[in-house]
Amino acid sequence: MTKGLPYLLAAVIFPLWPQDASAFRNCDIENSYAFSASTQYIVAEIVFDWHDGSASGTKTIYNYANGTREGDSECHVTYELTGSYSPGSGTFVLDAHRTNASSACSLELLGSDYPQDRTYSLQMAFDGDGTVEVHHADNGDLFAEGSFENGKAMYKTPERCSIF
Repeated sequence: MTKGLPYLLAAVIFPLWPQDASAFRNCDIENSYAFSASTQYIVAEIVFDWHDGSASGTKTIYNYANGTREGDSECHVTYELTGSYSPGSGTFVLDAHRTNASSACSLELLGSDYPQDRTYSLQMAFDGDGTVEVHHADNGDLFAEGSFENGKAMYKTPERCSIF
């Protein structure tokens, strides 16, 4: 009976043993690790004044590479946001200035996908239950959901898989 004990312990402990985390988890294609790809999501927090129309906050884009290329890893980029809010339409027009990027972000990626300065326009639909839907202002497409309270909205986009 004790002969099987080491195997039983191994079967119980192995799944609990720390393993590499895989943020690359949302590609619905078979053998997705055979391709060069990344998972991306965005987290943002915007503070706004219902009366004077001012708005500010941060937006961080997280990218996790699947590791098929040497040097691929997690890369995140943060923008500081300032701009205006129109209470009637729920529209935000925000100037974004890149203030931070992880050391894993290549200069090539920063130059091509994350310029130092850019502009965002989005529209928020505030529900009475404290939830918010975030839409692209130019086409109305829903791209995130979140919450709001006392002039502060927070949202996170769903994870998106990109194959290169």
